[in-house]
Amino acid sequence: MKLFLIVAVLASCLLAEGRPKIALVLSGGGARGGAHVGVLKVLQENKIPIDMIVGTSMGSFVGGLYASGRTPDEIEQMLVRSNWKEHIRTDFNRVDIPLRRKQNEYYYQGKIGLGIDTDNTIVLPTGVLKRQPLLLKFLKETQHAQNIEDFDDFYIPFRAVATNIKNGETVVLKSGNIAKAIYASSSIPGGLQPINIDGVDLVDGGVSSNIPIDVAKEMGADIIIAVDVSEDFSEDLKVDSYFVVMGQLVNILMRKNANESISALSKNDILITPDLEGFSGLDADKYSQIIHKGYSTTQEIYEDKLKHLSLSDSEYEEYAKKFRDKKQFKSKRIDEIRIENSTYINDNSILNRLRVQRGSELDEDKLREDLLHIYNMMIFDSVEYVVKNENAKNVLIITTTPSWDNHGEIRFALGLEDDFQGHSSYSLKIGYTMFGLNEYGGEWKNDLQIGKRRRAYTEIFQALDEMQRYYVRPSLVYQQWVNLIPASTLSIAPQGSVELGLKRYGAGLGIGTHIGTDYELEFGISAFKDFLEIELLNDVPSENQARPVYASVNIDNLDNIHFPKVGLKSKFVWTKDSKFLRSDYEYEQFYFELEKPLTLWANNLSTYLKYGNTYKNEKTALAGTFSLGGLFNLSGYAPYSLSGDNMMLGVLRYRYELKDGGFFGALNAPLFFGFSLEAGNAWNKGDELNYDIIKKSGTLYIAADTFFGPFYLAYGVTDAGEQSGYLYLGEKF
Repeated sequence: MKLFLIVAVLASCLLAEGRPKIALVLSGGGARGGAHVGVLKVLQENKIPIDMIVGTSMGSFVGGLYASGRTPDEIEQMLVRSNWKEHIRTDFNRVDIPLRRKQNEYYYQGKIGLGIDTDNTIVLPTGVLKRQPLLLKFLKETQHAQNIEDFDDFYIPFRAVATNIKNGETVVLKSGNIAKAIYASSSIPGGLQPINIDGVDLVDGGVSSNIPIDVAKEMGADIIIAVDVSEDFSEDLKVDSYFVVMGQLVNILMRKNANESISALSKNDILITPDLEGFSGLDADKYSQIIHKGYSTTQEIYEDKLKHLSLSDSEYEEYAKKFRDKKQFKSKRIDEIRIENSTYINDNSILNRLRVQRGSELDEDKLREDLLHIYNMMIFDSVEYVVKNENAKNVLIITTTPSWDNHGEIRFALGLEDDFQGHSSYSLKIGYTMFGLNEYGGEWKNDLQIGKRRRAYTEIFQALDEMQRYYVRPSLVYQQWVNLIPASTLSIAPQGSVELGLKRYGAGLGIGTHIGTDYELEFGISAFKDFLEIELLNDVPSENQARPVYASVNIDNLDNIHFPKVGLKSKFVWTKDSKFLRSDYEYEQFYFELEKPLTLWANNLSTYLKYGNTYKNEKTALAGTFSLGGLFNLSGYAPYSLSGDNMMLGVLRYRYELKDGGFFGALNAPLFFGFSLEAGNAWNKGDELNYDIIKKSGTLYIAADTFFGPFYLAYGVTDAGEQSGYLYLGEKF
């Protein structure tokens, strides 16, 4: 019996040595790389063994997962069910960013900006798309193999191919963290941010070797099955955007080096080119069809090109044993947590945002959620983790690197407005914010605005604790603007409008608390001097002292400030100005607003309500009264044409998404069509609020979420027959 077993083992070894070594080489091609999964399905169904895998870009993702033990069906389900827009994105997840950063978006509504790095140099980001969300996705999908550093120790030996961005040389990754290797191989230059591995900045391997056949030969392959899913470049391309130019450039680079690699195939090698006409590298929502294309193409060529590589049932059974004996990764009990932080923020601010506890088993799904939350503080370029065994202890090490704009940002905003009735306006804003005044995240914010409204503003934001829950906010401001207000408001005439010019300068102090990333409660006091100029009315006091105190509650978890799909925004402000505070005004008022969107596929319905009421009113600061009129504020009426100490507005707005911005979001300008129904009015003390004074308006519009901010082309009409047209770019005044 023993002799029989020895003979059987020797025979199987001889058979294995006699079989040619087959390498699977998978090219890059973005979402088109889903076809690799279809190829793997056919190879597995027909018992064709794979002895090594080499992948570039999407080929490294699919190949790395398969080599490390994931089945084609598992990979397919992951590709199809994942929401890739959550992992491939231009912006931070707005729902999760600090409320202070959310509020800044309402003032700078575009994407124009520069950063200041740790060397105090003005810089631009290294990629349009964020690294951290996609890298965390790769970490999740490769968690089962994270403790394997040598890629030769996978079920199938594996190599990922990347490119050194400094010299263009091919870099073959054969050890280390598999998720980082896959990301490096996939980071399209100009798109995804590069990643540094062992001191080398790496980008997509497709730039240097999109079908790395030479790497497979160096690994000892006798037969190569190469799968080419790279796109052809178009000589009839219409060059009309940054993304078209970058896409064409990448396609040219990849296609040319792919053709060179294909020419190196021998007569024994097999080239599979799935029929992917009509599919682009960005079609992540079409993975099911793309995978099917890879499957059907491989089935069609099986008889002629692949059948001779199939093993018998017994031979393949021996080969496939290792796939059944999966090494299950077991979570470790964490004995120590160490923060290695190279940013200005206090280490405890990071540590306190982690749910993992010393002495408990590590839940990596929760840890990755926590790291993404920390990343969305907008301070870090990366937040990474590793578990190391040191002196018989499992140490969780969290390592951070500073973001490209870690020391500050310079923001710009441009607004253009035309009402098609001879009135046009512009607004130009520039702002500089210095970050990292101290380890509690202190900031110095400065804004300058010219145009229809002029403003100069500076403030210090200083958190009072490590988690930035409590803060103080002293500020100085100068502002000047001119509004058209109804002459009846000032009892000048029963009809018509007059110009109200106002200059204000002064200081304020706010003290508040942030509850999570959605809620803010603030109390404050200000001291202003107002200078009023009213057309046709020269006896109005030109100077007034203002000493308002206020309390406000802000709630904001909208996913987008212009075209939200989910979330809620609400604000409540109570204001009191009194002669007791040595003010020239005497009034008390509150203001409330609420915005709630509901989305079903491409359809969105948003409700917007706001209400302002002034009571205990002896003398109101004209700067503090409420105004209506303008786009979505009773659109049929001109901007600021309705004014009073009290105000009410209800808006029901519908929009349909004509064009999706895809992974590039506002940079690719999503396009919308919609309408709104609006009802409300503004009135003064003594007027009675009833149905008769409610004004109604409707709006038709097309809009786009652009790099410069929202674009609107709209037409509004009231129930009284008044009409207004609007052209906005950059922001709504």
